[in-house]
Amino acid sequence: MGLIFGSLPRDFKQRGSSIGGQLALLKDSRIRIGMFLPMFNLAAIYVFYTFLRPIITTQLHFSTNMLTVLLFIFGIANIIGNQASGRLTNGPGLHAMPRVYVGQFILMMLLPFTFNLQWVGAAVLMLLIISMPLLNSPIQIHFLQVAEQGYPQSIVLASSLNSIFSNFGIALGSATGGVIVSHLGMNAVGPGGAAYTLITLLMVCWLNRVNKRPATSLGSKG
Repeated sequence: MGLIFGSLPRDFKQRGSSIGGQLALLKDSRIRIGMFLPMFNLAAIYVFYTFLRPIITTQLHFSTNMLTVLLFIFGIANIIGNQASGRLTNGPGLHAMPRVYVGQFILMMLLPFTFNLQWVGAAVLMLLIISMPLLNSPIQIHFLQVAEQGYPQSIVLASSLNSIFSNFGIALGSATGGVIVSHLGMNAVGPGGAAYTLITLLMVCWLNRVNKRPATSLGSKG
C-alpha cells in the first residue's frame, strides 16, 4: 500500500467525481442487474472451491503428492478461462453466458456422483474452474460501456463494480459452503453451488433482455 501511495500522481482529478456523481450510475437498470452477476457467479464456484483440497484428497482419494500436481493443473485451467473470457468479449460477450451457466449447472449437479471416479471428478473440477473467470471481461466491458454512454462521471465506480461484487460473492460462497458441509456433508457442495449458478443464469438472461431495450428507457426501470 505504501508503494502504491508513493507512485500515484498527486494532481489526479476526475471531473464531476463527487459521490453523487459516481452513484448516478446505479440509476441504470443495466448496472443494477449486472452488478449481481459477478457476486452470484463466484458464490456458486466458492461453495465447492473453498473445500478444493479435501475434495481432492478425501472425496477423490488422490495422494498428497498428486494434490500439488492437480492444483498446478487447475491453476493452468484458470488461466485458460481468463484467456477465453477476453475472447468472449471480442465475440458474443454476455450473450454466450447463458450457455456457460447451463453447462456449469450440469457439472455442479454431477460433481457428487464423480467423487468415486478419480479422474472424471478431476475433469469436472477442471471444467468448473475454467468456467469461473469467463464472466470477467464481458461484464467489465458492459459496466464501462454503460458508464461511457450515459454516466461518464461514474467511470471510476463502473470500473470497480466487478471487483467489489466478486469479493462479496467469494464471501457468500465460502460461508454457504461452510454451512452446507457442516449440516449436509461434502457431497452437497455441488448442488449447493448449482443453486447460485441457477440464479446467475436467470440474471444474465434478464440482463441480456434488458440490454435490448432502447437506452432512454433504462435509467429507472428494472
